[in-house]
Amino acid sequence: MKYTSTTERAPLAGQAATTSQAARFDRLLLPLIVGLAALLPRIIGLADFFTTDEAYHWISRTERFVAAVGEGRWADTILTGHPGVTLMWLGGLGLRLEQLAVALSWAAPPDSLGHLAWLRAGPVLAHAAALTAGYLLLRRLVRPELALVAALLWATSPFLVAHGRLLHLDALLTDLCTLSLLATLVACRAARPWPWLLGAGALCGLALLTKGPALIMLPAIGLTLFALGGEGATSIDEGRAAGAKLRLSPFAARLRWSVPRYLVILAVAAATVFLLWPALWAAPERAIASYVGEIVGNGGRANGDGQFFLGRRDADPGPLFYPLAGLYRLTPVELLGLALLPLALWQWARVCSLDPAVRREQASLIALGAFALFWALVMTAGPKKFDRYVLPLWPALLTLSAAGLMAGWGWLRERRRRLVAGAAPIALLLALQAGTLAWYHPYYLSYYSPLLGGGPAAQRMFLIGWGEGMDQVGAWLRGRPDISHGQILSALPPTLQPFVPVPVQEVRAIDAVAANYAVAYLESLQRGDAPEIYGRIMASVPLHTVTIHGIEYARIYQLARPYATPVGAEFGGALRLLGYSAGQAGGALTVTPAWDTRGPVAKDLTLFLFVFDAAGNKIAQIDVPPGGASAGPTSQWQPGEQHAVPLPIALPAGLPAGEYTLALGLYEPGTWARLPLTAGPRADPSLAGPDAALLGTIKLSTP
Repeated sequence: MKYTSTTERAPLAGQAATTSQAARFDRLLLPLIVGLAALLPRIIGLADFFTTDEAYHWISRTERFVAAVGEGRWADTILTGHPGVTLMWLGGLGLRLEQLAVALSWAAPPDSLGHLAWLRAGPVLAHAAALTAGYLLLRRLVRPELALVAALLWATSPFLVAHGRLLHLDALLTDLCTLSLLATLVACRAARPWPWLLGAGALCGLALLTKGPALIMLPAIGLTLFALGGEGATSIDEGRAAGAKLRLSPFAARLRWSVPRYLVILAVAAATVFLLWPALWAAPERAIASYVGEIVGNGGRANGDGQFFLGRRDADPGPLFYPLAGLYRLTPVELLGLALLPLALWQWARVCSLDPAVRREQASLIALGAFALFWALVMTAGPKKFDRYVLPLWPALLTLSAAGLMAGWGWLRERRRRLVAGAAPIALLLALQAGTLAWYHPYYLSYYSPLLGGGPAAQRMFLIGWGEGMDQVGAWLRGRPDISHGQILSALPPTLQPFVPVPVQEVRAIDAVAANYAVAYLESLQRGDAPEIYGRIMASVPLHTVTIHGIEYARIYQLARPYATPVGAEFGGALRLLGYSAGQAGGALTVTPAWDTRGPVAKDLTLFLFVFDAAGNKIAQIDVPPGGASAGPTSQWQPGEQHAVPLPIALPAGLPAGEYTLALGLYEPGTWARLPLTAGPRADPSLAGPDAALLGTIKLSTP
């Protein structure tokens, strides 16, 4: 396979114009293409759904941060120990863009979802810029074509895109850690390393301002400097020679080169943290205590809400979690590239000793691989595990995947020159990657590798559900004719509330509010949250299930209508009489059965209700459709619907006070054939006939 060496001669004079045009293309157009490839899938359709952390935390934190900075309340910029400062600065940028657009009448004042989209816009723009910068840095470390393929994989990987659209920390931490590592690698080979060292330090400081796990970068950068330092102005061989003159071992020579530069990076990182976190100007002790407390108190414990892995609830999923989660998050193209890495290693072995450019590329890729492994191991050591916690290693992993793809492409070109035209195979694979991304828009979080069973298999293995799908829950509920008849219960009320016109309460309020519908969200069911409450909610069948890419994110239930006397009768396996309420007003007895529709009802049925005295005489009767005028005929009842229509029965004049027995059943009005009573208490067939349910006795007064 052909590698472009930095030692190759310049083009001939006759090729100058073509070379100049190609250089402009490389310098201007390719970065633009990479930036657009990163920006478009991240910024299109940002008003989609709320994730839990956005709804509960980052929207309000961003607004409070911007207000505190604007009013000079520096200590009030301590809003979380993460500390999330970079995210809140960028979210604040989106907030200012929103305010400017509204002030200039370019946009109408947004609703809560539109407001979130504006806040997301700041981080999204930063992601696109960071990915473009990452591509330009990577070009200094590997072949331009390899850098381009790697950058396009970064731009289109569903795992990166999913988090790069959110007002959240992990994608931003990924950008900053990757850029800091790449700048460090460039510094290791640059003739003038100091600008790159300063950049690496500033980027490391920004990562530290984003989230505590950025501390992993400190040893990673130091080890990188020690292992690869001096490849530019002073090669490792020259460093060893210089060390020999000073009677230093190669180890000491490396230390002599790397330690001063590492201290520069640390100093710049510390200065960046101090300059960009106003809390450190006013309340440094409290800010640092918050930072450390978050790492120890939150990151150092298992997920407080519970975890789910391999079909079981487990506080710490263990060492298999990240390898399996990573495999499920890889696309077929990305996985193919990693599978072809041995081929890349074989090609390196053939040409490494002959081409210094290959050796430098190999060293950079090994460093990226070592960083990915190091990050994964540190994350595995902690009990709290989410797949997004290994997002910072994803660009490094995708770069290795790109190396494998390039190796496979080179192998094909060498053996099938007539069949492999130019870069067609790579272009086809990147088109497949882009097609996968488009198919999952905007629910990139629901991407799981189809090679491993996709979403249906993943929901049996991993904790799934961060608020995605609640927009579809809301859209379905808004179409219900009785949506205004009560409140809604949900595990994550703020993620659903913007999509429905009635209040949404936490499921634990089931006995405290008049609720009409309840949402059973997959994540809550996997964690085994509030099993008694969900047992009550899910006693019926779901009215609707929100399924996205094979994942059953949410089931919507209608809650049983209130009743005073339980019955538990079932007719034809389709209609369950949960109970009833009864009340007398003068000469009328009103009975309100509470029906649970368990399955489809093929025909329009009629309800009969008999009232018997103590001697077994029928003293009153009513035959009406069970839905009355409000609930419609039974053939239109949807499985899962709950109905309770009051049925007034006229009592005979002069009826003596006392206890009376109620019996109820259903029949087809055309044939008078009764619907079989398949469960529950039976009334005396000699009095009420076959398939009549016994409701019990009530006390009546004289009309």
